[in-house]
Amino acid sequence: MLAKVALFEMLRDRGIRYVFGNPGTTELNFMEMFADYPDVAYILGLQDAIPVGMAYGYAQATGAPAFVNLHITPGVANGLGNIFNAYKAKTPLVVTAGQVDRRMMLQEPTLWSDLVRLASPFTKWAYEVRTGADIPLALARAFKIAAAPPAGPVFLSFPMDCLDEEAGGPAPWTEIADGGSPAPAVLDRVADALAGSRAPILIAGPGAATPAARTALVQIAEATGARVYGERLPVRSVFPTDHPQYVGMLLSLSQLRAELGGADVVLIAGARKFASLLYTPAVQLPPRMTVIHLDTDPWEIGKNIPVTLGIVGDLAAILPAIAARLADRMTPERRQAAAARAAEVRRERGRREEEWRAAASPPAPGGRMTQEFVYRTLGEMIDDTVTVVDEAITAARIVDRYLPFHTEQAYLGLAAGSLGLGLPASLGAQMAWPDRRVIATIGDGSLMYAVQALWTAARYRIPVTVLVMDNRAYQVLKDGMATYKGGAVPRERLVGMDLDAPVVDIPGVAQGFGVPARLITRPDELRDALAERSSGPRLLDVVIE
Repeated sequence: MLAKVALFEMLRDRGIRYVFGNPGTTELNFMEMFADYPDVAYILGLQDAIPVGMAYGYAQATGAPAFVNLHITPGVANGLGNIFNAYKAKTPLVVTAGQVDRRMMLQEPTLWSDLVRLASPFTKWAYEVRTGADIPLALARAFKIAAAPPAGPVFLSFPMDCLDEEAGGPAPWTEIADGGSPAPAVLDRVADALAGSRAPILIAGPGAATPAARTALVQIAEATGARVYGERLPVRSVFPTDHPQYVGMLLSLSQLRAELGGADVVLIAGARKFASLLYTPAVQLPPRMTVIHLDTDPWEIGKNIPVTLGIVGDLAAILPAIAARLADRMTPERRQAAAARAAEVRRERGRREEEWRAAASPPAPGGRMTQEFVYRTLGEMIDDTVTVVDEAITAARIVDRYLPFHTEQAYLGLAAGSLGLGLPASLGAQMAWPDRRVIATIGDGSLMYAVQALWTAARYRIPVTVLVMDNRAYQVLKDGMATYKGGAVPRERLVGMDLDAPVVDIPGVAQGFGVPARLITRPDELRDALAERSSGPRLLDVVIE
């Protein structure tokens, strides 16, 4: 059996429905196999970041490794931004690329490079096969490593001649059993700390984005009366954003220091993203504070926040065990104290909601809508069947104030900050969850990084609604400049940060790729457009302040 046949037999056996890719000459003998395997569909992106982003969204939605095929050096290089996002988000991908014939490598022909060296920094494992017989074994290992905790992308390079060699046949798959829980004494220690706390805080992150972990976090929060925070610009939704004890994202280390100042016990559940791009001094917490950090990856524990106790394992198993132990330790006196804390947190949540509502007021007649108003309007018009995939970088800092996220399916965000992920990821999520309504909220600047994905959406009739937050600027850079300079910065100093000369005709661009689009400048237009449904993709260009 030829190696390329064995490869496709294994993909079929694995249940791989889609190969996300952008092909070139070094993938020709790979591409010819799709005619013989119609149940393995090739999904074409017009630039290599797009298939990687689609695979990212698909893998986030399914929880299983998605399969990608790129075109040699330029393809891997173009895809690295979203491979980097997958690496930081611990998203399981098997990324492959064609390579030149081994007999030509010494000549260093056009497009050749050391692909393994290129991919290694942002993958769990990178390898170039040496023979056709390597391919089935390498493929089995790649899927195993991609899925094993902590999950992440892997990379395989396939020289063209290896695919046409004999391989013997498919290799068996290696399955990794889920699970993993610390010793009972460790769980008892955590439960004792939470039960005896006078001012507990929970910080939830994507490592806890499972139904069991989320349910347990709600139980722990309600039992202890804890304040609950989300990590900044999260990858997934975890704790319900409209819960009366949820008080918002921790957007910076400075805010973290201020908000945690009065706590005596802090439980960090799968949260990893604390540091920002601009310099902030390292966090120093009072020695009396107990900080417990749970994660699947030991590297993340204690990386940015000093930790008293770190626990590595499956949070879907650990958190319910802690919640059960906690319930046994809550005496009547402790329950009364927790109820009083919860009431105070609810009052604080109420004060913050008043500020959020005020910021989201409708515009004056003829004025532009604010990002707060747009998100508030969106939040009023979605339900639990909607998934928001977000790359509206400036506006994303307020998304949890206005959108009700109740499950891990409700939200997908940007892990590493590498732009060009949101739009293709929304397409992948929609393909994995055809019964959900996927809305991609994206900035006008971010849209330009992978705008070709609109063509893929049109070609395959992927019914994503693309909601562009169009402030006609790189607003996140302007905000960053104000932080860097310590105050307002004159416009003439903000060079290269405006997108208004000329204004990009975003609806025209979308229509050129075959996607229906409309410009929205008034609140009534926004509500009417969000109420509409479509069997194919569409774009709403919302002009905001």
